[in-house]
Amino acid sequence: MSTSSPRPEDVGRMAEAIARALRERPLFFMDLVRAHRDAPYRTLLLAWGEVRERHRLARDDEGRYRLPPEDGSP
Repeated sequence: MSTSSPRPEDVGRMAEAIARALRERPLFFMDLVRAHRDAPYRTLLLAWGEVRERHRLARDDEGRYRLPPEDGSP
């Protein structure tokens, strides 16, 4: 088990991938976990936190997360 911290560039890349996915269609958090199953879980959690800090996430009627297209964040 690795105790090293994830590299910031890996977290940033994953955060960008998560934001792109949430702009394409609403997803449950577990959908994101499955999509990145080969990545270290800590990297995914840090990336998820970055997305939540940078963007205003919304939820659909089923509880899936989405990024509205009008969100102007990078």
